[in-house]
Amino acid sequence: MTNINRRKFLSLGAKTITGAGLTLGSNPIWTLANAANDPSAGNDYRALVCLFLQGGSDGFSLMVPTGGPEYNEYERSRGGLAVPKADLLGINARSNNVSNVGLHPAAAPLQRLFEEQKLAMVSNVGNLIQPTSVEQYKNKAVDLPAQLFSHADQEMQWQQLQGRGRGTEGWGARAAGFLAQMQEREHLTSITLDGSNHWQTGFTSRPYSMKETGVLEYSGMSNGEPWQQARVDAFRQVQDLPQQHEFVKEYAAIQQRAMHVTTELGAVLAQNEGISIAPDEGNSLSQRLGMVAKLIAAREQLGMRRQIFFVNMSGFDVHDNQNKEQPELFAELANAMQFFQSALEDLGQAGNVTTFAASDFGRSLSSNGDGTDHGWGNHLMVMGDAVNGGDIYGTLPRLSVDGPDSVSNGRILPTLSATQYAGTLLNWMGLNESELNQTLPTLSNFDVRNLGFMRNV
Repeated sequence: MTNINRRKFLSLGAKTITGAGLTLGSNPIWTLANAANDPSAGNDYRALVCLFLQGGSDGFSLMVPTGGPEYNEYERSRGGLAVPKADLLGINARSNNVSNVGLHPAAAPLQRLFEEQKLAMVSNVGNLIQPTSVEQYKNKAVDLPAQLFSHADQEMQWQQLQGRGRGTEGWGARAAGFLAQMQEREHLTSITLDGSNHWQTGFTSRPYSMKETGVLEYSGMSNGEPWQQARVDAFRQVQDLPQQHEFVKEYAAIQQRAMHVTTELGAVLAQNEGISIAPDEGNSLSQRLGMVAKLIAAREQLGMRRQIFFVNMSGFDVHDNQNKEQPELFAELANAMQFFQSALEDLGQAGNVTTFAASDFGRSLSSNGDGTDHGWGNHLMVMGDAVNGGDIYGTLPRLSVDGPDSVSNGRILPTLSATQYAGTLLNWMGLNESELNQTLPTLSNFDVRNLGFMRNV
């Protein structure tokens, strides 16, 4: 074997280790083939699905005020990027705390989900360390997230929520550490459909990685061809050789566990192929959500009670051509969410799975001519039968470039913290107050710890 081929071969092994979510010192314990049939597992299952809208989604175009003065203010700020008032899809908040708002016309499925009380809108959420006023921001009188308006920094901080600087693990990873204690297979507590991310990754943990088509496999050793089986046999023989060095011994053990978990999880998914989950082939987001639904369908076979999933949708950094690209993004997003909710209803799990949107930040109100720039506050969505849907949580900001809620260049100061948003979701998942404080260290800075958009908490 040449040095190049040897490096490629080892790289394939490393990718499969990552896919299996196995690290040095991990302990899968039982195999999937011997999954316990605990009848309580199916009755006490909850899952969070993080739908990360990468690039900074424009929530201020997704949900727009329709009242005369409020819409006129928004229209003046947005100019040619303003969604025409006549095209907006009206929604009525159940509690009547917010009135005269509409959704983007490309997001029609979200209007139906809202009317059916399966979707809630959470207004003006953003990354904050503590409650902050415009005056405090301008006078630098409070701690602020580092490198505001930077994609890389705010994506990381949103997914970690550890304070001002760079942390060591995401709030999903910290929560999974508590949730894994009630699992038979801790390595399947946290699953990603889009590779590595800050939300699920910690110093000693990483998510199990999958594709929309299923498990990640060793290249050249997976389709059952005789010549590929010979590779598998040879690889396993190498793994079984006596080893003296502890690192080499542990590396071989990790490879064995990776192949074992991948093979058996693939078998479990194959057993459920008869379940009808058919996403739109032209909608890549719905395809990834379809795989999440298949994994949820296999929850009892896998002995799972709590899980978190990560699905990424990119393309939201609309500096240019926003009037064309944004409707396409909203349509793909809304159709995929409607598909996923329907799939969960067919599985009888719509009340046990909550899907929430997150993003680096919102967009600026001011136009750069053909698009918008990086903002701060944002309107987000939470979906599921456990959601107190059909309502809008939080306060709608004034959408004026120079208005009382703008800190600079039409960047809107958040009034709700991403930490409060996350705390509400994790409270529903079952974390107690002590666990919430450990998972979200800045939550104690806010008087309101639960925003109220979830039932049964």
